[in-house]
This record gives sequence, C-alpha cells and structure tokens, in this order.
Amino acid sequence: MLAGKRERVAADEYEYVSLDRDQDGALSVANGFDLVVDVIPFEAAHAKQLLALDTGALIAISSASVYADEQGRTLDEAEGVDDFPELPVPIPETQATVEPGDGTYSTKKVALERILLGNGEVPAAIVRPCAIYGRGDRMGREWHFVKRALDGRPHVILTSNGSGHFHTTASENIGELVRLLAAQPASSGAYNCGDPDPPSVLEIARATAATAGHSFDEVLLPEPAVRGDLGQTPWSTPKAFLVDMAKAQAGLAYRPAVSWAEALPRQVEWLIAATRGRDWREVLTRGANYLRFDYEAEDSFLAAS
Repeated sequence: MLAGKRERVAADEYEYVSLDRDQDGALSVANGFDLVVDVIPFEAAHAKQLLALDTGALIAISSASVYADEQGRTLDEAEGVDDFPELPVPIPETQATVEPGDGTYSTKKVALERILLGNGEVPAAIVRPCAIYGRGDRMGREWHFVKRALDGRPHVILTSNGSGHFHTTASENIGELVRLLAAQPASSGAYNCGDPDPPSVLEIARATAATAGHSFDEVLLPEPAVRGDLGQTPWSTPKAFLVDMAKAQAGLAYRPAVSWAEALPRQVEWLIAATRGRDWREVLTRGANYLRFDYEAEDSFLAAS
C-alpha cells in the first residue's frame, strides 16, 4: 500500500479470525505480519502482549482523553466548569498527558502508550481520536438526538446555549491516518485524529434531526451543567476540547477522508436502520450505559419554565 493512494479490498479477500485476547497465545495468529493494528488496546498488559509478537510494526488506537493540564486535570474526572482541564485550543501532541497508572481509563491508556513508544525495537505509532463514530459504533452518541427525533419530541434542551465543542472523529479518518502510518512504519510517535470540521452541540442537534426528518424547538440554557444533568449531551463541555492535526498533516501528508458534515448523515441513517424493530440497548451496548432519555424530567422542566 502506497501513501497517497487509496486502495479498496473486497471483503472476501480478508480472513476473519475470532479470538479472546485474554487467553495465552491468543494473538500468535498475528506473528509474521508486517503490521498489527490494535483498535481496542486498553492497558499495559495489552502493550506487552503486542510487543511479544513477531511483527514488523505496531499501531495502537489510544484516546485524546490522555491530555492533562498544568494541574493534572483530565476529562476523566471532569464534572463541571471548575474541574474541567484548561487545555490549549487546539491541543498539540506535545501537550502533557496524565501520569500512567491503573486508576482510570486515561491513566491506563498512557501506560499502554509509553510501553509501546519506549520499546526501542518494534516501530510503534499511537493514534489519539476523540468522540469516535461510524457504522457499527456501539456507543452511538448521536442516538441522543436520533431517538428524540424518532419519538417526535418537540423540544430539545441544551446547556451552554448549545455551544459545547468536543472534537468528533469519523472512523474513516482514523482509517486514513492508519493507512498513512502503515505506509511509513518509521513514523512512530503519537498522532491526534479529529474531523476537519468539528461541530458544536447545536450543529449536531440540528443536522441529526434534519437527517431523521425532524426539527426541534431549541431550549438553550445559558449556563453549563455537571455531567448527567438536564440538557447535557455526549459532547457537552464547558470549554472547547479540540485537537491539532498539524503533525499528521505535515509529517504524513494526511488529508481527511471525510468531513463531519459528510459523515454525520450516514451515521444517523445507520443508527435508524440498525435499531429498527429492536431494543436500541442491544445494538448500542456501550451507549446503553451512558445515554439517558428522561422525558418526564424534561417535560416537567419545560412546564415550569
């Protein structure tokens, strides 16, 4: 595969293997390959597992949540304005990260990153996406608005006047960055990955509803709120959280495969099709742990307003 040239391979040309990485020797099937891309590595043990393989290069998907401000604050602990990290906009890869450890999602990701990047033998690259979305997504953040549209909810309530700005990352853009890294295995290090046109919460609400054939009366609350409160969404942040793509653009000649505006309608259409006639929680198994639809509380708030 050559950098700058996109090639498609038919599905029947792949060999699919199902395995449990927690079993001893489970990943040995990858021995002898030029490159292993791990999209679900989570902790230090996974990094050691990858380095035990006989492979030419490694790419691991991490997260932009690893970034920390001067006070060590990260997204993991942030509940409201006061404890949300003060990060540059946009965030470069040179920004400090949280210390590695076993305490949180981000500390585990940093432990994984440091082992891979510091191994000194196998070229390794780290990709740091933000709010990932795409066909097959088990989080389905957009369902926050899609379900409300399908249920015919007349209003949508948004904190911070809908101005929250949390970087989105289309799966196609992760794929394009991985493609370029694969073509240049010597390009080790960490790389941000975010859409070229990250939307505000209000833009997401409007575009999602429009694709679903609906429109909302927007109830915009001026103040931010803590996580889980009325009007919060999966992208609601009291301060912008946007990553810098300059490193990938300059070093890899990266160009996005898709814009958010192009990818969002396809995501909405897939969510509608995938959940039709099914309990959405069986489809969006991760989203079921986070997405809430307390219509009674919303109606009570609006009635009292």
